[in-house]
Amino acid sequence: MRLDDREKEIRRELKKEVEIPEVVKNKAQEAYGMIKNNEINQEKKEKNPYRWMSIAAKAAGSTAAVLAVGFVVCAANPVMARELPVVGGIFAELQDKVSFFGNFADKAETLAEPETKEKVLEVSETVDAKEPGKAEGVYTKTSDGLTIRFSEVYADSQSIYLTMEAKSEEPFPGTMMSQDENGEMPALSIDYTRDYDFLKELPEGYEYPQMLKEVNSAQLEGKYLDENTYVCILRIDLKNDMIDDSQYMKKYDEMVQGVLDEMGVSMDNLNDETDEGYALLTEFSEKVSSRAGSLESERKEIPVPDSFTLHLNIEKFIGEKAEPEYWDSGYTGEELAAMPEEEWREVMSKEPQEYHEYPNEHMNFWYEGDWEFDIPVTIDDSETEVMEINETNENGIGLKSVTKTPYELSVETLYEEGSNSDCFMVALDANGNKLPYITSDGRTDRFAIQDRDISTIDVYILDYVQYMDELKGPERYNNNENKPEEEKWSTLLAANAKYHKTIQFGDTEK
Repeated sequence: MRLDDREKEIRRELKKEVEIPEVVKNKAQEAYGMIKNNEINQEKKEKNPYRWMSIAAKAAGSTAAVLAVGFVVCAANPVMARELPVVGGIFAELQDKVSFFGNFADKAETLAEPETKEKVLEVSETVDAKEPGKAEGVYTKTSDGLTIRFSEVYADSQSIYLTMEAKSEEPFPGTMMSQDENGEMPALSIDYTRDYDFLKELPEGYEYPQMLKEVNSAQLEGKYLDENTYVCILRIDLKNDMIDDSQYMKKYDEMVQGVLDEMGVSMDNLNDETDEGYALLTEFSEKVSSRAGSLESERKEIPVPDSFTLHLNIEKFIGEKAEPEYWDSGYTGEELAAMPEEEWREVMSKEPQEYHEYPNEHMNFWYEGDWEFDIPVTIDDSETEVMEINETNENGIGLKSVTKTPYELSVETLYEEGSNSDCFMVALDANGNKLPYITSDGRTDRFAIQDRDISTIDVYILDYVQYMDELKGPERYNNNENKPEEEKWSTLLAANAKYHKTIQFGDTEK
């Protein structure tokens, strides 16, 4: 999932802190994400992201308050959680607290500095002495008063997991806390680029992945150990990184232009913020959705060697302030709620540009890099199971494959030409309860297994709008094993699914 400038702007709009009704919370969360490369995203914005913003603001009395990783529930200063784990102990500290939870500690490799044990001790003591300016090593780098250290790594063919410590010379500022199924976590992220040494000599017929040319943003999952120390697990979607989508993008652009020509309109017509413009945009989006899914076969997966070097360059370490400063429009929440949409837009257009930047000093604190690392990675697929399916139904919708690792479940969809790919995916465990999405990912084709029974899973592909408006609901997600058949969520999903598949794995019950 990529984070472009427009998405960052939308994220900023979502963080205005208000008490909002549940219907608005749901709408904001659904709308936040972005449609990119025809991916099914966990939080997917509507065709016109600003239209829902005005609706949410009117219903709530102001703009909605949400974070990409969950609803903002409180603000807190960093507090001591427990003593600093020894080098190589962060997986053990966090592995049962992150969304992709599982036993990493017994499988991970420790990233020891290649010099001597004395050098490792020197780096550790320097960091603990709050002198990050002197802490340098292969896996320990300092910039802008912040020392970042990587200490453990584990990888399979789906994802790379790294333990990271960030130690600030000065205490971290008060930080917004976010809430999801795994509890509260500080709202922290990094902007970074990554590269892989084996991509320097690509196999014939492959092109360098486009997304690796861009600065990416990663939501971090971790906690403060004390006012100067933060630890987390950084998850990198290796499988998604290894996609050569050059031909896909070429075909996609040709298809989009074909739809515009067919409709006799231009992008300017679609961006016209009128009812007529919105109607054209809706028609355009429906046509694109019915044709884009069949282009997925144009994506090529780049082969990954068993061992390689991952190059990371962290450019920013960003936090959400516990007490952000919001622009004062001069109107009360009630006055904003009563405004016609056009007037509301006019008022909001006066907000200074500095509030639209991300990060900005009103809402964020951040540290500037570069923190550059070269990290050795070895793939462990000893417990990875891939089930090839390659089927579609009468709707032209289906599944290509399902991949299970000890930590995650990855589902690949198939769409025939003419089928509507504007869909939302849900997976249920063997008890009929919803499998959670990975908090820091944002996609709905990556599921966290956690401690669930996945000896059997059910995958449902549903119409996006119908799912968001009619089928979802927290009261339906859990405790389905105790409900009568007619009240189970699976009964409702099966009755409305565009595609449904029951999948059985081997000995996977936990």
